[in-house]
Formats: sequence, structure tokens, C-alpha cells
Amino acid sequence: MLDIGPLPSDLQDVVDFHGHLCPGLLIGYRAAKAAAEHLNLGASRDEELVAVVENNSCSVDAFQAMLSTTFGKGNLIFHDHGKQVFTVIDRDHERAVRVSFVGDKLKHAGPDGKTDREAFARDLLNAPTEQVVKVEEVSPEPPAEAVIEPSVKCDRCGEPTQASRTVQVGERILCKPCAERQAK
Repeated sequence: MLDIGPLPSDLQDVVDFHGHLCPGLLIGYRAAKAAAEHLNLGASRDEELVAVVENNSCSVDAFQAMLSTTFGKGNLIFHDHGKQVFTVIDRDHERAVRVSFVGDKLKHAGPDGKTDREAFARDLLNAPTEQVVKVEEVSPEPPAEAVIEPSVKCDRCGEPTQASRTVQVGERILCKPCAERQAK
């Protein structure tokens, strides 16, 4: 674990949720904090906030811990673009911000030529917001709210599956994994 000195209490909560402190978590912390400050937000009670994240790195845990945007509530949407970019949508006030990481220049090379993670982490925590992330207001385009729907049994494995996530193969209704296995 990185040792960068005492942490703000909200960051310590994020570290406790994630399990360790790392540069990726700090990127998410700064991005979630910038979005919350720009939109004047607290944690999501239900689905009034939505986070659309464009990576599956440590940074996403900061959004879960700070804004309570989670897969379980249906207000954490993942797009596999490999970018440290996050869009936070406030349904109640019809506003949204896109927050993108711009802090690569904060990286320091250590004696071995690799990134000095502790120096990078300290800079991610302490640099002015505009040196870490770019925040821009965007048009809110929230996804549909989560729907609870009936399950049907897969005709191959027998496991209950959301009806909208099944595939009809001939006369059989299959879950996606079984349909993929049958296609091979």
C-alpha cells in the first residue's frame, strides 16, 4: 500500500471500501469529488444519480463509495472504452457532467525509469483539480431506470434468467451462456 501521509476522511472511506490506496483509486476519488462539487451532489439514495464509467479500473470504486452509484441499484453503467472518463447524471435536476482524467503529466519517473507511484499518488491527491481532471457540463442522457422483470428457466441449465436476457434457439429458451455454448 502506498504511504502518502494522512488522508482526508472521505478518501479514507473510499480506501476502506476498495481495500487499498493506489493511483487509480485517487483518479476516481478526484473525479467523483469534482463531479459532486460541480453538480452540488451527495450520495445517491436510489437512482436519482447515474454514473456512466468508461473503464473497469480501481477508479470506479470511488464512485460507488462516494456517490452510491452501484450495479445493484442499476445506476452504475459500464462502457468498456478503456478511458478514465466518467459521466455523472443528476436526474432530479436534469444536469450532467463529463469528467476526464488529464493528470498523466503528474507522473514522475523513479530511478528505474518506471512511474514513482507514491510521488504520483501525492500529486493526484494534492494538485489543483484542473491539473487532474477536466470537468465539462454535458446534456443529460440518463438510461432508463432499472426494471424488475420476471425470470424464466433456461431450458438447458435450468437456472432462472431475466426474460429479456434469454435467447430463443429453435423451440428452446436459453440463457446467454448456454446459447453461446450451443453455438460452438
